[in-house]
Amino acid sequence: MQTSIEIRERLAGVHTTQPVPEPGADEPVEPASAGAAGCGDNVLTEVTAPSAFELVELILKDRPRLERIIHDPSQSADLIPRFLAVALVGFTLFGVTLAIVISAVGVHVKLNSVADVLNADVLNGTAPSLIEFMRIRPNSSPSLVGSAGAAMRLISAYDLGLIAAAGVCLPSLFFYGLLAGVPMSMARVTVHTLKGMATTAVALIGILPIYMAFALGAAVFQAPEILVNSVLWLGLILPFAAGLFGVTSLYSGFAALARTLPAECRGKRACLLRRLIVSWSVCYTAVTPVMIFTLWGYFSR
Repeated sequence: MQTSIEIRERLAGVHTTQPVPEPGADEPVEPASAGAAGCGDNVLTEVTAPSAFELVELILKDRPRLERIIHDPSQSADLIPRFLAVALVGFTLFGVTLAIVISAVGVHVKLNSVADVLNADVLNGTAPSLIEFMRIRPNSSPSLVGSAGAAMRLISAYDLGLIAAAGVCLPSLFFYGLLAGVPMSMARVTVHTLKGMATTAVALIGILPIYMAFALGAAVFQAPEILVNSVLWLGLILPFAAGLFGVTSLYSGFAALARTLPAECRGKRACLLRRLIVSWSVCYTAVTPVMIFTLWGYFSR
């Protein structure tokens, strides 16, 4: 797949190369006319951003080319919805997988409010956790509609929670870039953020088959309750483990922008930028579980 940068370089080489006159000609051949240049300009204006499938391929195979593409400001309007689509598809597949695992192990997820946890009698050992996995009795299995509703609530909570948390933390990343001396528009910051989320979603899809096999094995062989609960907790925090790939992708994008700074201040600015990206990642990691839990509880009412 050719990017807009490669096409511009190729067309620039074509229009700057002087034609060689034929042997025996009296007059040299004139260079390309203005009409031909205008034709080249039309070709440039028709170059489009990679599709969602091509973005996934670039994330997996060619990260440097992906970085060159997102550094083109003219592609931001097209890249934002496509990165968002990749992220939503990945998170939705994760939600479907987790809902299947919860149904397979025969548990019901009970969400307790923060007030109930704080007001519980801790001394008597009756303090519940925010999320409890309740065993479903064999003779009281939920209906198909109830199972589908629980799955939709889980999927919606993760999809909206991960996206909404990024939206809440987006202004801080914009100002972090300004503090590090990397001026960027909000659109470009959004592109870099969604690129990190799309990378997280792709990594999450890659981890899901392994987790699915392990979780279904625990369900088929009727593993002990403590092991089943551990498997479910692992599934809940799996997006945050895959998020390390997204943080790495986000940092590489900002580090490439830091290389454009003057040489005398590049080292200090890059160090500050690295610390700010880590701080933003910690902030996003803290906000996301709260957002997911709040939405999950709201949808479960």
